[in-house]
Amino acid sequence: MLQATAPRIVVTGDLLRPQDKLFKSSQNGNILWFHRLVRRSLARATGLPVQALLWDEPGIAPPGSDVLGFDTPGFYAAAGVTPDVEGWVAVFDAMDLPREAAARLAAPFAGAAAVVGFELTELQKRLLTLAGIPWLDVNIHPYRFGPDVLFAIQTDHPEILARLLPHHAEDHVFEPWADLLAATAVKMPPHRPIETACLLVGQTQVDRALIRQGRLLDLSHFGPALHAVLGPEAPVLFKPHPYNPDGFGLHHVGLPLSRIRETRENAYVLLAQDAIRTVVGVSSSVVAEARFFGKEGVFLGTPPMTIAPRRADLSPGRHASVVDAWLSADFWRDLLAPVVAVTAPDGRRPVLPPNALRTSLRQFWGWDEIFFQLPWDLAQARAKERG
Repeated sequence: MLQATAPRIVVTGDLLRPQDKLFKSSQNGNILWFHRLVRRSLARATGLPVQALLWDEPGIAPPGSDVLGFDTPGFYAAAGVTPDVEGWVAVFDAMDLPREAAARLAAPFAGAAAVVGFELTELQKRLLTLAGIPWLDVNIHPYRFGPDVLFAIQTDHPEILARLLPHHAEDHVFEPWADLLAATAVKMPPHRPIETACLLVGQTQVDRALIRQGRLLDLSHFGPALHAVLGPEAPVLFKPHPYNPDGFGLHHVGLPLSRIRETRENAYVLLAQDAIRTVVGVSSSVVAEARFFGKEGVFLGTPPMTIAPRRADLSPGRHASVVDAWLSADFWRDLLAPVVAVTAPDGRRPVLPPNALRTSLRQFWGWDEIFFQLPWDLAQARAKERG
């Protein structure tokens, strides 16, 4: 097994997030997925070992592997938080930690040339910055209506950020994808005509984008702001998240039930409806996508990430939109050159087929309902349902 202090690139993710009901890792699979996706390109770019760091579990780091285990239960004990989702929420964006807990979390990165993370916690990023270890945080992008999902990348390093600029996809790249989806939705009319101007979207109960100052938010935390957006009388169309069919706090904001119209329609079918003018949510990616469909997107909370619409807008704290450049070793050579010696460029630019990442992740975010079912078959079925 690689030593934790050897010069290397560390690929990791949220080492602290447990499953909703069990104190076992919910992210090891995602970290391993990402490690296998980029380890070859990172190794070619730097000539360094590329090590995966995971929540330690039996058999997770066999001898001789490129995997290192992290003692997550030991961290929770040192941090003085409960070993469950509530404890994870408490430390996700914590500004202060007991010294022992901070030392435990930082120790596996000692000597690392750089950390390439998959959806790191705010706490991890802050500690890496304090330790002087360059990091890149790679996230599933909130714009999910294109030929495949893509990555939103953030870094704390100014020189790496500058090198991200030419790889950043501006808004005009996404506009034709939204137009294609909106056109396809014409062939897939909703079960009932949409006449409501405001769409309110729910989210899962446990979502990293809902964590602020050690607590999970839902609509109940934004009653006054929601009333201000909706106005005093107009109805609202509410779409629950498929994995959270309850009201996501909506029934605790004093909104009369007579004003709420619930829908199970596909989110992209809804975004394509001319009647809808405003899309509201706490931190849902659907709100971020809304403007590409001509709607006003209103975040009651904080957006899941801040995407720069133009290259000139990319600044510290914002995320760059990287479509497929990450596939090449040259991309990682370019980004990591300010912090580690890199190998010579090779000019290779691999290309994956459409839906490669969606299929690999087994996550489609509603896109499959639009394009994997023949539109005319669905339209015919819905016409039959309406009689």
